[in-house]
Amino acid sequence: MDTITLELDNFISPAIGAAVSFHSISWNAGEKQSSIPSGGNLHYHSLPSGGTVEHTHEFGELILMLTGAIIHRVNGERQLLHANDVVFVRPSDRHGFLPAPGCPSCELLLLSFHLEFFVTISQYLENDEFLHRYTEGVLPAVFHLSEQQMNELSLALLELNERRYSPVQLKIRFKVLLVNLFTRCFLQAAEGAPAEALPDWLRQLCDRMRKPENFIPGLKRMQQLSGYTPEHLCKMFRRHLGKSPTEYINELRINHAARLLADGNQAIAEIAYELNIQSLSRFYHLFRAQYACTPVEYRRRAQAARRLL
Repeated sequence: MDTITLELDNFISPAIGAAVSFHSISWNAGEKQSSIPSGGNLHYHSLPSGGTVEHTHEFGELILMLTGAIIHRVNGERQLLHANDVVFVRPSDRHGFLPAPGCPSCELLLLSFHLEFFVTISQYLENDEFLHRYTEGVLPAVFHLSEQQMNELSLALLELNERRYSPVQLKIRFKVLLVNLFTRCFLQAAEGAPAEALPDWLRQLCDRMRKPENFIPGLKRMQQLSGYTPEHLCKMFRRHLGKSPTEYINELRINHAARLLADGNQAIAEIAYELNIQSLSRFYHLFRAQYACTPVEYRRRAQAARRLL
């Protein structure tokens, strides 16, 4: 089954930058799927038990499980999602859905948002640690909320589909909700996480590698700081972070590139060279894989967002 890309303009109003929709899903034994849209961006689906078409996005997406369970097929793996789970899907994640055993139906909310919102959140927090935690795993992060937290969040989101708010008011409310969610899940959760989540030496190495003077030189600098062989580094990064040291370094470089693109007018080729990425085509490939758009598109969106703030 081919992977499709869900395009930004088909799902999100440019004036708002985000959208929320409710989906009730039941599974059938056939091969056909049907969807009935209703008022207030509510959708009722009957889907084949063989699952949905896998897709990627030109935007960020959160899955909020309200009732039941579903199998999230993502990046070649499977996540079993239950009620009150929140999944932070990245644009480059290739994903779809399958029925969960013994669960013929479920209900969920989808919160879609422009990538420029990441710029807003980073500027507001004066910190982009949340973005590193958001992108670091092979699989998208899943967090479990209490039933009360999920009820409050879902009501706040569905309220945004009411017509009493102007586009400007809606954009602000979506930003507030996203800031709260990313902060709660990626910053507060990290602060309360058990210390054994990463070996101390690896956690300290990651902290040091987040500095430009370390991630720009790259792998050789990581080896110098760690004192370990490349083989041991690769093994430990794969085991604990689900990626190679090179992938980790490139994510840091591209996150830094995004900040440079958003904050200035430096030439893209200069940014790539400054970050020790010698091939411009390689830089474009890495950037698009992480942000689902080209550096030029990201700069345009970031500058447009800054004018609106």
